[in-house]
Amino acid sequence: MGAIVVQFVLMVLLAVPLGAAPAMFVELFPARDRLSGYSVAYNLGLGGVGGVTPMCATWLIKASGMFAAPAGLLTAAAALACVTVLWIRDGSREPLPD
Repeated sequence: MGAIVVQFVLMVLLAVPLGAAPAMFVELFPARDRLSGYSVAYNLGLGGVGGVTPMCATWLIKASGMFAAPAGLLTAAAALACVTVLWIRDGSREPLPD
């Protein structure tokens, strides 16, 4: 039963960014570049950050000797994400760029 609860909580936590990301990317790119811009931005971000993060976390644990060292990496990534989201202009009440 505990595994089901944990999976449900993770599903709810993932639904927020994964549900909002497509709408945000559509607002960022004009119609002629939308598909390319969305796919390149999403996949480079996911591949670059997601691919390197385990290596960086392992290095941080080895360099510091603390198993909690990757928490600093996660905190820095969250702070960068918050600054980036605040920097993006809200276009939800405007027509999509052509």
